[in-house]
Amino acid sequence: MAEKKIFSRWTIKEDDLKGMDEKKARDLIVKCFFEAQRETFARIKQDMGGSTRDEDLMVNVLASIRMVFRETGSDFDNPTREGITKAVETLAKKAGSWGTPQDIIDFHKGQIMKVLGLLR
Repeated sequence: MAEKKIFSRWTIKEDDLKGMDEKKARDLIVKCFFEAQRETFARIKQDMGGSTRDEDLMVNVLASIRMVFRETGSDFDNPTREGITKAVETLAKKAGSWGTPQDIIDFHKGQIMKVLGLLR
């Protein structure tokens, strides 16, 4: 029986939180969502085989996040705390419907709450 590889989770570093503003928060959300989807695909690849290129995944992640910002009436290019918060809540709900396991959603949402806590 093949041994399963353990995937290392991405976490926000203290340096990431310095100088927090809305655009930096948005960029960290993109990074966090990318890493959450990457972790999801890593599990799938382990179970089923196959590969997913990071570049392709990032294109899909950015498109999804931009779509969610639009759906929530928020501006991706000029984000506000309120818009980011709405987008994060919506992304968490959508990720579950897209098949992202709940433990991955909860972990990454916790990371983003650190970011949102720094925005005024």
